Amino acid sequence: MLDVSKVFKVYNGKLNRCCCGCSGKYHIASAHKEFADQDRGYAYDDGDVNDVTVRKVVGKILSANNPIDEGGHVYATVGKRMYIAYYK
Repeated sequence: MLDVSKVFKVYNGKLNRCCCGCSGKYHIASAHKEFADQDRGYAYDDGDVNDVTVRKVVGKILSANNPIDEGGHVYATVGKRMYIAYYK
């Protein structure tokens, strides 16, 4: 369902909050940083690039009970957290 090699960014944040980054954090895959920068409209900081966290979030989504693919991103809720993986 979700191929980690196509994921360019992930989000990990509090459930039932906005996903602007105020209640969570975005992490960017190093292989797709340029694409993620273009998608956002301006550059992410180098500190936001973390392939290990990208893989962990994708793993949490894939192991969740009912991940939902909305075309362009897949998300799942686990406990009080929301996990989102954006893919190309």
